Amino acid sequence: MKNLVVKGLTGVIMSSAQPERLAKFYKDVLGIPLALNRHGNMPEHWECDYNGIHYAVLKGKENKQPNETIVLSFVVNDIESFVTAHNIQLLHPIMDLGEGAYIASFKDPDGNILRFWMNKNL
Repeated sequence: MKNLVVKGLTGVIMSSAQPERLAKFYKDVLGIPLALNRHGNMPEHWECDYNGIHYAVLKGKENKQPNETIVLSFVVNDIESFVTAHNIQLLHPIMDLGEGAYIASFKDPDGNILRFWMNKNL
């Protein structure tokens, strides 16, 4: 059971109807060095790793609820084992992002969307 604990915050993933505008704000105002990228099965998006946290801005729908625009992403050793051990209902099947990285999304008791992330190569 020791490995079935969250290891830390790995990313701040945002979506916006105007991702270029949002990325420009984070880059120009806050100094987070977001750059346009594409990898795995993901569509083109703005991203960077900054001070140990991965930041990403994805193209999304018009924002209607705050918890749909920011998703906390937590590092775990094994998504499937963690989900099974804690009886967590996923919002989608575990997604392969390429290069050993995987994600799965779920909701907390208040309905906020959260994400687990793992990399089999680490």
